[in-house]
Amino acid sequence: MKLGYMLFFGALTACAPQDLVSGTTESGSARFSDYPDTLFAAFQAACSGPAHAFSRPARDAVECRELMPPDVTAALIVTYDGTPEDLPRLVIRFDAKRDAPGYLVRNDIFFNVPQREGGALQIRQPDPQLTQRLNRLYRRAGGVPERPA
Repeated sequence: MKLGYMLFFGALTACAPQDLVSGTTESGSARFSDYPDTLFAAFQAACSGPAHAFSRPARDAVECRELMPPDVTAALIVTYDGTPEDLPRLVIRFDAKRDAPGYLVRNDIFFNVPQREGGALQIRQPDPQLTQRLNRLYRRAGGVPERPA
């Protein structure tokens, strides 16, 4: 999909680990007057190929998990004490929720880095260029991007 992992990784490598955001912070959102079928279909089409895994965990949620180039993968494993047995992935997720007057779609983008012991770290780094690309995607699919609060 290459929706921005190079931009995202560039921002990631420019920051110290303590500058990274982890938690459940969303990356962006947009309003749609109707159910976002066009957005979800375009996202599914873009998430195809051997390095991608598309899933629809719920009717109103879609997710793509993407393997990254070896240099990005290695840097994440070394930096965040990951494991080569379960490689890090770029995760892009969209969730739609009905509200007046239509639907609110939120996206979340992060590196999922499985740990040697325990669960996985979700590494987020705000990226203005990636936000602009997502806003263009929202507009092309009929949405109106929202400004962060």
